Amino acid sequence: MKASEYFSDSYVAARRRFLHAAQATGARLATYENPHAQGPGKTRLFTDTAWFGPANAETVLLNTCGTHGTEGYGGSAAMTAWINQGGPAALPPGVAVLMVHAVNPFGFAWGLRCTENNVDLNRNFLDHTKPHPDNPLYEELHGILCPSSLAEGDVQKMLIAGARFVERHGQWALEDAISRGQYTHPDGYHFGGTAPEWSNLVMREIVTRDLAHAHKVGFIDWHSGPTGNGELIYLCYSQPGSPSFERAARWWGRSALDPKTVDAMWGSKRPTRRGTMFWGIEDMLSPHAQFGGAAIEFRSAQAKNNAAKAMRVPMLERWLRFIGGFDAPEAPGYFEEIREDYAPRRASWQENVIENALSCYERTLAGLGEWAREGGLKAAD
Repeated sequence: MKASEYFSDSYVAARRRFLHAAQATGARLATYENPHAQGPGKTRLFTDTAWFGPANAETVLLNTCGTHGTEGYGGSAAMTAWINQGGPAALPPGVAVLMVHAVNPFGFAWGLRCTENNVDLNRNFLDHTKPHPDNPLYEELHGILCPSSLAEGDVQKMLIAGARFVERHGQWALEDAISRGQYTHPDGYHFGGTAPEWSNLVMREIVTRDLAHAHKVGFIDWHSGPTGNGELIYLCYSQPGSPSFERAARWWGRSALDPKTVDAMWGSKRPTRRGTMFWGIEDMLSPHAQFGGAAIEFRSAQAKNNAAKAMRVPMLERWLRFIGGFDAPEAPGYFEEIREDYAPRRASWQENVIENALSCYERTLAGLGEWAREGGLKAAD
């Protein structure tokens, strides 16, 4: 198959393609319907799982996509390509793969990054019974970054105020304040929520049920967004030098995880993170399983040479949610702009995504095979 044949034009088509491929291999399937939201045309929304390999495997690759909604197009295509190109038949002895398709089906279906509640799932996996982390600089930025319209004059006022903020605090402080996660403004950027989202609870159910017997778990969470053309950026959230980090370095190469490599490919110093799904899953597994993995980005966006272009896509999502609405005359064009950032339709991107994803699967599963062969069970990291 050509790379383009693994990509879909909608969440519904992507889901159908994934399930058809998984069923053809005899995978064990499970489905979870989101009772709180619908997609375009009142589409029902589902997170689906597919288990490949021995049911009692103690070494498992947990592979997710669509944590950030519309970023699921690349991850879904990668999963389907691995299935169709014989991945399940070539698993190392004692290794299984658990794929979770469309962690955030609302965002996937609408072509948005966040959930039905405007929550960034990768800021939502923390203990909401405790005080939420502060983000004081975001408090200063919220009014600046959330103009009431996308008119040129309003955007220019935002840019001028943002430039003054940078003069006071620096460029990295601006980027970090916006994206690290905030828990005070539901209509703002990277809102982490005040309680676990439906998608969060479903992931916890999947991990608790399907990985209860696992002792060694690898993790790939497919994402997309940074400027580029399908190259992979490995975001390992394990502490450098820890057994989990060293494990990931063996699979993918120490240089791929090096902060200098990551920052160069990302285009700037990586911001702080709070409440990532990586840490949430690692914490759930810690009583009985060792863990290692990364959120892996397919670089996808075109270069943006000014601040207005850099903020354009997140501003569009916010406008659609809180100002214009999904049925506004401008909405179809805005949805397409967002999609082009995270899941461009250009052939070179699609080809690179499939090639790089299949190579990553091969290296990861080879590493898991070696891990499975190690003698004896070790205590959890």
